[in-house]
Amino acid sequence: MGQQQYKVVFQPQGRMVSVLPGTKIIEAAAVAGIIIDTPCGGKGTCKKCKIKVVQPRDKAGECLACQTAVFADMVIEVPRNSLLTRLDKIAISSDMPTIEFDDNRTCDKEKCFGVAVDVGTTTLAASLVCLSKRAEIAVTSAMNPQIACGDDVVSRINHASLPSGLSELQTLIISRTNELVGTLCRQAEIERQDIYELTIAGNTTMEHLFCGVDPEPLGHLPFEPIYRGGNECLAADLKIGINPKGKVYIFPVIGGFVGGDTVAGMLATDILKQSQPILFVDIGTNGEIVLVKDDKIIAASTAAGPAFEGAGISCGMRAAAGAIEKIKIEDDCVYGVIGDGHPSGICGSAIIDIAAELLNAGIVDMTGRLVEPDEIKTKLPQKIMNRLAKDENGRPFFVIAKESENNPEIKITQRDIRQVQLAVAAIRAGIIIMLKKADLKPCDLKRVLVAGGFGSFIRRNHAQRVGLLPAEINHEKISFIGNTSLAGAKLALLSNKARLKSVELAERTEHLELSVDSDFQNEFAEAMIFPS
Repeated sequence: MGQQQYKVVFQPQGRMVSVLPGTKIIEAAAVAGIIIDTPCGGKGTCKKCKIKVVQPRDKAGECLACQTAVFADMVIEVPRNSLLTRLDKIAISSDMPTIEFDDNRTCDKEKCFGVAVDVGTTTLAASLVCLSKRAEIAVTSAMNPQIACGDDVVSRINHASLPSGLSELQTLIISRTNELVGTLCRQAEIERQDIYELTIAGNTTMEHLFCGVDPEPLGHLPFEPIYRGGNECLAADLKIGINPKGKVYIFPVIGGFVGGDTVAGMLATDILKQSQPILFVDIGTNGEIVLVKDDKIIAASTAAGPAFEGAGISCGMRAAAGAIEKIKIEDDCVYGVIGDGHPSGICGSAIIDIAAELLNAGIVDMTGRLVEPDEIKTKLPQKIMNRLAKDENGRPFFVIAKESENNPEIKITQRDIRQVQLAVAAIRAGIIIMLKKADLKPCDLKRVLVAGGFGSFIRRNHAQRVGLLPAEINHEKISFIGNTSLAGAKLALLSNKARLKSVELAERTEHLELSVDSDFQNEFAEAMIFPS
């Protein structure tokens, strides 16, 4: 059942979210796309996450975001120096990605804008930035229409080999990008000709397809890209509808399956200046993993599939209004909905939640099997037991939201659990192999940064309960930092030095090809079993 949620407004960002009672302010901020710095991992010892409660007035004052829970409708002021990174020389909007570059890309026109685009395998996200004020004006997102040609990059590489397949895939992605630009223009009440810059960050296959470059070499050993990005081209040449003189910057890629989105993430987090060893994991259809130890960067990619972005799940959807984003099993199944309205489906963060909660309740066993009611060893409330059902073919499922006049039945099926297992196992196997290569144990990591726009906020204990992250990692070292691919693309709109830095990061990163690693299949098979 839906539980009452509180509205939290963050200033000066002007972002509002609805969250369940008891949600930590730092988690609510992450839902709003505002990443507050917590070097201590949320223990409350570093005092870096100070925020100010503006409303309710009787509770007004400074507090720590990691220690304070949402208890009512609130207005929170987030000072610039409490953000994960601070880019005063680049951005006025205080939640923009922040690295100290001393140059600005400027425009002498009164109306001068740029658009940053994260081109994901399953979803696209775009941000409109005022180049003169260096501030984000509007954001939007949409599904990648190339899904019709295959859920994953391998399917699309194969499709590109068909007669006019490459042209079809490029047309689809360019058309959707033009739609996003049009949406941003309407939101900000500007004209397309006011946009002079576009930055594109995506995985290697997506960048090839965006530029109309044949990705065929990415489909077989040695998986070498033809196009490595890190350069500008005219928007008109790509048939992107912005100012006729507008330019497009394509992020550099690292290897066959580690692309510009990973480079953008490293740029946005200023990864070489973080405490080491540090692990960066960008969770999406392709899970990218970066490990930095002694200033040496290694990166790899693993095919997680689209489950974390809501695709391939029976009632899945992207993180948009109507998506169930958080789930708890108590006396009954309690959930929160983006937009605080009626539920329409379930997005990535809640998919992790429900898998973890069903494991804890004994409804799903270590092998991922939805067990029969008489096999459940834990004493569960009757309301929870009543949510266990079978379809006409005798296949079990768990009802999250019951069908009503206002919403469809939303459930998790056996097949959905298997999709979660596959996605989780791919990520965890990649992490374990990379740690072994660096002669590290999970507990050696100083910090773990989890990026991805697939949901709003994943609870650390649930990420570890399902095995997405190794249980040996101290959960206080884990930070969820949002869509860093888009954040890095914003930086490239604003700074030439950011673009040069992105090329430097790509060139110095060692690419580890997991698909040819002899240990990967063994680690993947072990990771398919949920932790006990």
